[in-house]
Order: sequence, then structure tokens, then C-alpha cells
Amino acid sequence: MIKIRLDFAVSIYLIFSLLILILWFLSEKRRKVIKRESKDSLWQCPICFYVYINSKDDEISQCPRCGSLHKRGEE
Repeated sequence: MIKIRLDFAVSIYLIFSLLILILWFLSEKRRKVIKRESKDSLWQCPICFYVYINSKDDEISQCPRCGSLHKRGEE
């Protein structure tokens, strides 16, 4: 059996737990940034109500389903 001191085992456990918590926090923060960016490029056509992503930063977008043109913020 492997002999290990109690204080060393507790230290390893706490460091490992803290590392997992930090990685989880960073991944959640990154995911929120991605959602915020994709929300700006999410468009909904006012004619056919099709929701699509337009990665270009244009003020006017063309719906891929019906082909209608509309401005950003137009409902």
C-alpha cells in the first residue's frame, strides 16, 4: 500500500479541486462571451420569421430563405 501523509493528501485534494473550479469558471466566462457575440449576428427575417446567423457586420442583411432585405434593428 502507498503511504502518504494526511496533510499532503488534503493539499493535493484542495489544489485539484481549486484547479477544476478555475477551469470551470473560465469556460463559463468564455461561453458567455461567445453567446454575446453571436447575439449581435443573429437576425430574424420580418417577412418569413426565419432566424439565421449573419457573420458580417453589415447594416443590411438578406434573408437566405425568402431573399428579402432588412436593416439591423428593424422588426
